[in-house]
Order: sequence, then structure tokens, then C-alpha cells
Amino acid sequence: MRLARKIGIVTGASLGMGRAGALRFAREGAAIAVVARHAEAVQETVNAIVSAGGHALGLCGPVR
Repeated sequence: MRLARKIGIVTGASLGMGRAGALRFAREGAAIAVVARHAEAVQETVNAIVSAGGHALGLCGPVR
């Protein structure tokens, strides 16, 4: 696991490329902060990471 003991913050992580990146970082061992505007989609991404054995925190709101 190349990213073990690392933390990743992924914005736009509820859909598309952002979600794919968050899932990939988690598979490589990083703990992920999933950041996006849509609470339900953020929770789905967090659930996917946690159910695969990873660590994730969901944060909702604009990133500007």
C-alpha cells in the first residue's frame, strides 16, 4: 500500500473522476476526506470506502 498512513482530501469526490480518485487513494491505503456539495452522494462514496475496509470522512459544502 503506497499511501498507507497518509491522508487525502478529495474535492468533487461524490461523482465521476473525483469519486474514482477517492476510491483509488483509499485502495492504496490513504484515509480520505470526501468533499462535495451533495450530502447523499458524499455518503455513498464514504460508505463505499468504509465497506471496502478503508477510512473516510464526508464533508459537505462549496469548496471556494
